Amino acid sequence: MKSTDHSSPEFIVLGTIVRPHGLKGEVKVSMACSGIERLVGCESLRLVRDGVEIKKVSVIRSFMHPDGDAVLRLKEVVGPEEAEALRGAYLAVPSADREKLPEDSFYFDDLVGLQVLTEQGLDLGEIVEVMEGLANGVCVVKKGERETLIPALKSVIKRVDLKARRMTVELPEEIDAETAD
Repeated sequence: MKSTDHSSPEFIVLGTIVRPHGLKGEVKVSMACSGIERLVGCESLRLVRDGVEIKKVSVIRSFMHPDGDAVLRLKEVVGPEEAEALRGAYLAVPSADREKLPEDSFYFDDLVGLQVLTEQGLDLGEIVEVMEGLANGVCVVKKGERETLIPALKSVIKRVDLKARRMTVELPEEIDAETAD
């Protein structure tokens, strides 16, 4: 599964500019995609703020910072002042250019809104958010006041039917659907 936090129907967010880095206009980016390789060489990479494209950009240098964020030098960003002005902007691609995933893989935003049922037919509610964890994503499922956190693992998620807007899960013993909150 891939995360696409803050994505819109027009754009898929691959990262968020956290702050400037250095004196040449580099930016530090909190990644929302599987890796820095997705950004490097991406011909459709855009800077986006509030769902509106600022400009098309290209990565000319990149490396991973020890804290897990990426540091990028964008050809179209000149100097630390311009990099500072981009704080909070997103690096995104048009939805039409979204990377195709292997079968049985989904973007997190595809899962939001799905009805979640156990294999026994118990309705757990609707996915309202997918959080990205260190080891795996976690689907936040709500039904009324009840909230259930379901790990986004193939061992737990048995079927996803995007057309029917439904996910079938087999809950681990630690998660009791009757008492989840």
